[in-house]
Amino acid sequence: MRITLFTGDITDAPAEAICTSTNARLSLMMGTGGAVRERGGFEVLRACEKIVAESGRGALPAGTAYATTAGSLPYKAAIHCIASDPKTHLSSEALIQRCVTNALARADALHCASVAMPVFATGHARFKFERAIEAMLAALRAAATQVEHVVIVVHEPRQADDVRRILAA
Repeated sequence: MRITLFTGDITDAPAEAICTSTNARLSLMMGTGGAVRERGGFEVLRACEKIVAESGRGALPAGTAYATTAGSLPYKAAIHCIASDPKTHLSSEALIQRCVTNALARADALHCASVAMPVFATGHARFKFERAIEAMLAALRAAATQVEHVVIVVHEPRQADDVRRILAA
């Protein structure tokens, strides 16, 4: 698997599917979820609401991933990854790794050769950026997947330097 870096908005990343790092209600209010909702349209949010309603729970389990339409975005799908515990709103390396593994499984099911992922749990869950990247890379390197290319997406250029350094290690 090839791992590359993209600096900018997740909705501009070069991939067949994009991921959000979201909460257990798939509310798509902030961060990557908000960007996908804003540019993909409310069709994406409605699909998320349907997933939560059909679960009968109100909150989905941490570490899981759900694929929806990407709305008006030019992707096969948006894959929504629950990167924090629904009760504590905290994350861990293990949760981040489950997000990566489950996102790749959704991408495989959709026959996507490439997927763009944000650095999970570093927004709403405030997980330490460097530890999150390291957890993601460990999961990506251990993955059994048909996905050929993963694009790690950061919004800020200063974060890109950190990712490059960790990728090179």
